[in-house]
Amino acid sequence: MSTTWREIYRKIVHVALSLLLFAPFYFKLPPPLNPYSYYSLGLFLAAFINSVVVKKDKLTLEINALRDELHRFAESIGDIAKMPISILEEILTDFHSFVEKQLSLLERDYEKREGYVGLLYGIIGATSSLLVDPSHAFYGIVALAVVDVLASMSSLLIWNKGKTMGGEAIAFLSFAIILMSLGVPVLQSILVSAVATLSEYFSPEDNLTVPFFTTIAAFILKLPERHPL
Repeated sequence: MSTTWREIYRKIVHVALSLLLFAPFYFKLPPPLNPYSYYSLGLFLAAFINSVVVKKDKLTLEINALRDELHRFAESIGDIAKMPISILEEILTDFHSFVEKQLSLLERDYEKREGYVGLLYGIIGATSSLLVDPSHAFYGIVALAVVDVLASMSSLLIWNKGKTMGGEAIAFLSFAIILMSLGVPVLQSILVSAVATLSEYFSPEDNLTVPFFTTIAAFILKLPERHPL
């Protein structure tokens, strides 16, 4: 898969996961879930996925060892009994290949060494925003879903580069327009969008900082409150 399509795939997954973070703002969660427990579950799953990526090589060795053990066991028994074990071995192989392919598509270069931190940091940023100010965290999550995606994809598709000032400008204008469409006054929209864009451009991990600093800016500038249901 080319670098461009790989990045497009990553951003599609990024947007899809970001949309899940909006659920408490549009739907009443079934008990015993509430916005905080919902985000906590997301945080746990993100940390678990990250741990799988970090230990992927070890997991690969363990799956291969189990598959070899099944193969040796199958060789020691009759042909009739071999069939279900062969099926299980094939399922293990297919599952391992699928997981490894998906993780490989989602990982950035440094994440191959340090784990899939993008997902983990995104959930941490969103959860921190909700804990600090639940009435303005919505804007931070919108920024998480929009700013990085637009900045990266426009830079890649138009200028064939990573981060560019042109891509950041497109992200800035787009997020400001989205805020205005949500009923935020023009000046506040511009200022909050500037904070989100600067957080994306200068941060070593934008998934962590963009939602948090956008939420803080929305609180300071007194944007219309949008509480979880």
